[in-house]
Amino acid sequence: MVRRNPAYAPTQRTNGRGMDHMGVRPPQYRRAMGQPAGNAYNNHGNFIPDPVPAIRQDYGWLSWPELTIRMKGLHHSMTTLDLWSTFSSFGTPVLIELFEDNQGVSEGKAKIRFSPAPSHPFWATGTFNIVSMDGKHKCAVEIWLEKSRRSFKIQSPIKKSIWYPEKMTIHPQYLNFGHMLDPNSMMVMYELDANLGPMSFTVDLIRNRLLTNFKIPIIDPRSQGPTDFTDNDPIGHYDRVNRYMFTIPFGQLETIYRVDQGDGWYSLIITLDSPPQFFRKREEVEETHSNETRLWTDFDTWYRQTDIVYNPLRLHKAPIALHKERPLIDIGRWTTYQLMFREDEEHNQMYELLKQALQDHNIPIVELEGFKQLNAESAELWSLIDPPIQQSTELSYLEDSNVVMHLPFEVRYQLEVCISRGILHEHNVTKEFVTQLAEIASANSSKARFILEYITEQDKRVYNPMSIFEDQEALAYSPKTEIPHYCAFSRKATITPSTILFSSPTVETTNRVLRYYARENKDGRFLRVQFTDEAFEGRINSCANKQRNDELYTRVYRTLYNGIRIGDRKYEFLAFGNSQFRENGAYFFCPTDYLSCSDIRSWMGNFTHINVVAKYAARLGQCFSTTRAINGLSKPDIVKIPDVERNNFCFTDGVGKISPFLAQMIAAELGLRSNAAPSAFQFRLGGCKGILVVSPDAKEKEVHIRKSQQKFIAVYNGLEIIRCARFSCATLNRQTITILSSLGVPDEIFLDMLSEQLTNYQNAMKDDTLALSLLSRYIDDNHMTINIASMILNGFMAERDPFVLSLLHLWRSWSIKLLKEKAKIIVENGAFLLGCVDETATLRGYTTPVEGAPLTADELPQIFLQVPDKNEPNQYNVIEGICLVGRNPSLHPGDLRVVEAVNVPALHHLRDLVVFPQKGERDVPSMCSGGDLDGDDFFVIWDKDLQPPETNCAPMNYDPPQPRILDRPVQVDDLMKFFVRFMKNDSLPTIAHAHLAQSDFLQRGIKDEKCLKLAQLHSMAVDYVKTGLAAEMPKKLAPTKWPHFMEKKHKPKEAQYRSQKILGKLYDKVESIEFVPQYDEPFDKRVLQAYKPDDVLLRTVRQIKSQYDTAMRRIMAQQEIRTEFEVWSTFVLSRPKVGSDYKVQEEVGIITGALKDRFRTVCINKAGSKDFSVLGPFVAAMYRVTKEELDIALAECHSTRLVAGKEVPKRKMEPKFMPLISFPWLFEKELGRIATGIDASDDMDDLGMLQLILKTDGSRKRQTGVVPEEEDYIRQENGVIVHRGEELDLFRPDVDMEGYTDDSDWEEGREYSEGHRFTRGRDGEVILATALKVDEDEPAPSTEQVSGTGVEDVVPRAHMDGFIHRETSLPTYTSAKATGMSLDRGKLPAAVPRQTPTESLIDVDDTPVETPIDPPFISRDRIPPSSLADLSPLNEPFPSTGSDSEEAEEVAVDLDVEESSLERLARLVKS
Repeated sequence: MVRRNPAYAPTQRTNGRGMDHMGVRPPQYRRAMGQPAGNAYNNHGNFIPDPVPAIRQDYGWLSWPELTIRMKGLHHSMTTLDLWSTFSSFGTPVLIELFEDNQGVSEGKAKIRFSPAPSHPFWATGTFNIVSMDGKHKCAVEIWLEKSRRSFKIQSPIKKSIWYPEKMTIHPQYLNFGHMLDPNSMMVMYELDANLGPMSFTVDLIRNRLLTNFKIPIIDPRSQGPTDFTDNDPIGHYDRVNRYMFTIPFGQLETIYRVDQGDGWYSLIITLDSPPQFFRKREEVEETHSNETRLWTDFDTWYRQTDIVYNPLRLHKAPIALHKERPLIDIGRWTTYQLMFREDEEHNQMYELLKQALQDHNIPIVELEGFKQLNAESAELWSLIDPPIQQSTELSYLEDSNVVMHLPFEVRYQLEVCISRGILHEHNVTKEFVTQLAEIASANSSKARFILEYITEQDKRVYNPMSIFEDQEALAYSPKTEIPHYCAFSRKATITPSTILFSSPTVETTNRVLRYYARENKDGRFLRVQFTDEAFEGRINSCANKQRNDELYTRVYRTLYNGIRIGDRKYEFLAFGNSQFRENGAYFFCPTDYLSCSDIRSWMGNFTHINVVAKYAARLGQCFSTTRAINGLSKPDIVKIPDVERNNFCFTDGVGKISPFLAQMIAAELGLRSNAAPSAFQFRLGGCKGILVVSPDAKEKEVHIRKSQQKFIAVYNGLEIIRCARFSCATLNRQTITILSSLGVPDEIFLDMLSEQLTNYQNAMKDDTLALSLLSRYIDDNHMTINIASMILNGFMAERDPFVLSLLHLWRSWSIKLLKEKAKIIVENGAFLLGCVDETATLRGYTTPVEGAPLTADELPQIFLQVPDKNEPNQYNVIEGICLVGRNPSLHPGDLRVVEAVNVPALHHLRDLVVFPQKGERDVPSMCSGGDLDGDDFFVIWDKDLQPPETNCAPMNYDPPQPRILDRPVQVDDLMKFFVRFMKNDSLPTIAHAHLAQSDFLQRGIKDEKCLKLAQLHSMAVDYVKTGLAAEMPKKLAPTKWPHFMEKKHKPKEAQYRSQKILGKLYDKVESIEFVPQYDEPFDKRVLQAYKPDDVLLRTVRQIKSQYDTAMRRIMAQQEIRTEFEVWSTFVLSRPKVGSDYKVQEEVGIITGALKDRFRTVCINKAGSKDFSVLGPFVAAMYRVTKEELDIALAECHSTRLVAGKEVPKRKMEPKFMPLISFPWLFEKELGRIATGIDASDDMDDLGMLQLILKTDGSRKRQTGVVPEEEDYIRQENGVIVHRGEELDLFRPDVDMEGYTDDSDWEEGREYSEGHRFTRGRDGEVILATALKVDEDEPAPSTEQVSGTGVEDVVPRAHMDGFIHRETSLPTYTSAKATGMSLDRGKLPAAVPRQTPTESLIDVDDTPVETPIDPPFISRDRIPPSSLADLSPLNEPFPSTGSDSEEAEEVAVDLDVEESSLERLARLVKS
């Protein structure tokens, strides 16, 4: 630490007290180094003139908030650490960048950014001597000041004439953490004093966020007196002082409250609905640099935090729970912050500026009257409902401990839903409330649960829980209805870095596992778990080459390894579905006396032959695919047929056959409304997967299976259907447009298509005929446009029905949003279809052309497709002529194939499919981005304008890397490690973004060598889930410039440019249109006047609507969708925080379908029949009740009330405040018949399929000795019978067709991927290895605390620093009772000790705990003078909190770990 000479200290600047650093060493330091006390030389011989304190030169750059130095002539081996160690004595570097050329070779150039500006111009001489840290390299560099090109000002978004400083900082004296006990009362759980270390509160207008920076002394509770805290390490072993920061995005703020306290003091109160992101400052800055990266920023020194506890190593063996036993600060639950300031002239000027800037960003600072501050107390809730733990202490106040009250699990779970989501707070929940809830639950547990579900649905904080029992609506609330047999209730937990969010049970389509274990699922034993960042942030982004997020990944692993505790239940990791995996989700299960997670995994299939962890996980995941079981379909006959293979390519990969008879039975079971059964189904059958295509070769009840379809051996559990073949429009996107443009398609083609669609969308809002035409042609994946078209056809648009008009406006907004964000242009002469193979072997296959000679028309591979006519959807046309076929995503110029569509009469039975040839040298699907036929969708385009001049570029020859193979069976902790490694290392989004940016920036576009390499890496990243090998994107492939259409708003301006290529032109041409529901439109009189329902019917309908609205709002909340219109139509506008837009539409389609089926059944049952004469009046009553509710709401919207002297509407006409109106549209066909009088009979009736509907009891029982009415089995072609529940193995012994070579003889430390080395892990798996340096001064953790889980095979052990010297006696802290800080008293003391409650200092642990202790709060008047020196780190100035390069693009690499200290952790947990 270089001390500053006060005489040379620069003047105070507004960007942060304590942030000025003097770069010139004081004279006494130089004398000690043998240098003259006058003019000085630094360690590298650079001359530093001795400044004269009395006369200071007025340098203009001294007023800059930041300053950048450029240099050239560096040795190629210089690192960011070399530069930091050289220049940190002159100031505070916040960014260091070493420049490379396009090949990744050092240019010998660099820049260093300081903030604040150094106080002396060390660059003035123009040269500087730099010596590397190891002393091996010395160079004299040319150095100069980069003149500032920025004003360091931000323009007001409201008043264009006003400019604010980029960052505005004020300094609180106290910082309190707590929560609101009522709207005007804050319970302070922990208090910090600025005397213990400077604090700052910063408004950052560059990134639109607030930053709060502070230090915390973390002291062993055992040094405070009697305590129940136990630890194997010596007292004070982990005593330390750490600096922390939390950031709050503007979007997370609504209002900041100000409380005037008198005598020049005031407070700012910030209350959040969810926790902000917390960071800890890494004191050893040297450890944050890496020789592998060429960019370092100050942000690299800030590490994300999940807990603030005394000994974080003890967290490694504790289950995750909502209630944390002993946090120092519960950052996940104490989300109210009080910052206390003392006013002075300089402070007030900055405060007023800061206040106005926040106001301009719609964050007002509002005066709060009557604010109260309460002392910390322990919440009695947990002691009331949790089983007692044996106590060893004799603390007196345990003598009258509460008797534990039993709550049934469903009630306890829902209570934790309320608490986790901020509806209830444990400090508001009294013994009286728990007693009454328990009494209700003992009589009727469902009623108790419904009461809690009711307040959850209201989504409003309840400060007085007892008032719930006086709420008649809550007491009468009963959302329970019959659900479709293919659905079940599902519970979900979202694990964030600092807390857990539980969700009310929702209805979801089941999978194989949940159906078989339906009894356990009904008992709440299964739990869907998803790992995300804090609720406001969304996904945890991969961070392969940085350590700053490692604590987040460690928490994920701890959850997987230790489980989740809810009451007396502990949920353990089970497995994860394949789609879940991409979205960082998994299934957990709470074992019973007779069933464990291992039992379930064993039942799922025989995977013993799979020694690749990634593939093992994928095969388990196959069982979790959302499917519909065809329960009544028993005794199918299984026929094995061979694959067609040639030249190491499989032409029939994933394709089987099914008889027309079975296809009709499946269509009937699924309730499909079409004129014919679908031509293909994506399916699961035991361990088989892929598609089954209707074929005349399959007779009666035959199913033909190929070897490529069986992935593992599993019990036969019936035929399960994922989806069926259906037509939707082909669309272009950014990738395909980029490829077509590079292959010669003129920009005007795309611009004309875009203009036509924008015009059509606008005109369709007022033209019924055009709207009907567009909706019938622009068919979406879920066919919702067809539903809306039928509503328009029935006259509801002409009558201006509010729901139909709202859907129409939503469709326009959704379509235009996709045009703006993804360039999703609809191609009318195109289709998006499932792919299958030509079983007749008629179609011509692919032949490799002579080098340099394109394929002629009679050499092109052929396809067959038959799609609906644009004007007559019930008529099908066979497409003929030249077509373009591809698959998303397409990144390589060879991913789009030109083919010839031909008419083959023998294939006319196939509709809504693209049929590929089984002839040729190579299968066509594999040339389309590596596709196959086990369920892949392909787009086919026959629009001549889109046929590129350059055709059939050579397909990408991608050979996937050999997967990592274990020399032992795969174990469950291998799955856990793979899950976390994937989260950390998944580089797919990074590579895709890099390819998009580079293809636009580089002159040759996608043909440039960089883009071709990125396309290869993209394929490798896609295969990560199969191989377990992450794709590493070299730095030289990372973009340095980003086009404006990618909206990288946080990148420096010099790193952005305005694209002049086609994607930039398309982006600029589209203006987004906000969706506004059309509530003010009238309901259709044709329906309202058709019947006169009586009061009894209306009352019944109102009850069902209440249940429907609850289910709809629950889906909206869980899926984070703003309006019911988006759920109903699946046109979701909000970008998913986790997952892709495509997957969200698909998943919402499944969820919405289940919701509609569920309440259609309820309504039909209540009406008494589905016959129109009975159901018609019921549906009309549904329409009338909905109108009445909306009329009441609209009357309130149009009337006003006085608030603070201003007239405001009684109700806002916004979806959040309006009643739901989609209820009657469960029966859109019936509403159409009521309105028009025309009987549009169901297509199913015309098919004669109704009598084929299969009988089912709604769920299939697990085998318990009861003989089913009709035995269910399949018959193999060799006559072998396999009953439901028995093992199905069609292709013994070798069943896994995704081959790989045995490369398990890797040498230890084998070189791989540009110098990275692999080694063996504890259990023989291949892992990356690198040395992790451990500070000599860091206390060695006890073996017991860090061994056993294996997490450090994935992420390094949490690094602790800031330790207080242990040879010096530590101060003693009293545990005096908290003294509350009255806001109406005259003066505030210099420091106010604050007691934290029972949960204050001891960290989470399974170890029995005793009574609560008084937490320590360090105050200067309590610290012996002799000990103040030991706490000197508290007074060190805090560093800058980030730089403009904070958002620097991440590069994905495999994480390197040494002999795992988490390997050591494994021994602990297992012991």
